[in-house]
Parts: sequence; structure tokens; C-alpha cells
Amino acid sequence: MKIDLVKQLINEFENSEVFKMKVEIDDIKLELEKTPVAPVNVVSTPVVSAPTPTLAPVEQVAANEPAITGTPVKSPIVGVYYASSSPTAKPYVEVGTKVKAGQVLCIVEAMKVMNEIKAPIDGTVTSIMANTEDLVEFDQVLMIIEG
Repeated sequence: MKIDLVKQLINEFENSEVFKMKVEIDDIKLELEKTPVAPVNVVSTPVVSAPTPTLAPVEQVAANEPAITGTPVKSPIVGVYYASSSPTAKPYVEVGTKVKAGQVLCIVEAMKVMNEIKAPIDGTVTSIMANTEDLVEFDQVLMIIEG
């Protein structure tokens, strides 16, 4: 039974954009790590307590809607989106802000850990698709940067 869970965790990890994961379930301790293929946007990754497989509906773009261009900035984890470091602080970026690769764009909080999401490229923020305190999903597009 536990070996099936371990196999499922390994499979989910290999097919995800997460590059480091620690899991403790009863007497099993599992640490997985792989080399990231793209720039890493997460400052720290929370410990995953158990996998929750989900199936997302396929989104289709209507023929009359323009296709999104630019580089999407996606959430690397499930959590709460924050546009600034505190409720009274100015947002890290707004539509039209010019950013440099590695610049902090927003924060996604998961399990009381504040994960800074950084710009993957130099460019201009053309769209922000989340509002402060929105619950965001893994791989959800948070904003678009035009290079």
C-alpha cells in the first residue's frame, strides 16, 4: 500500500515543474530533487504532506478572442497570491512595469511560507491575471511579460 503511494509521489514529481520535494508519511521519509530546466522562481518550497491529484478542465479560446502572446509567469505551487509584501505596501509590479529577469513580481503563500515569484525574462508586464488574496493553482498563469 505504501509502496504504491511512494511510486505515485515519484511519478507526480517527475512530471511536475517542482525541482525539490520532501515528504514524511508515518515512518517513510522521501526526499526528491532534480535539476531545474528553467530559471527557478521559488525561494523555498514547502513540505508536501500528501499528493492530491486533480484534473483541470481544458480551456478553449474562442475564435474571436486574441491569443495571449508573451511569456506567462505561472504559479509553481498552490497558494494565496499577494501583489505586495504587505497590505499597506505598493505592489511589486503593475501593468506597464518594466522588469528585469530575477526581479520579484509577487508572492504566493503556501503553508505560511512566502514564496517570491520572480521574472523569468526582461520585459514589460502586459497583463496581471490574479488579485491579491486570490487562491491560485499550480501552473496557473499569474501574469504575462512581453520581452
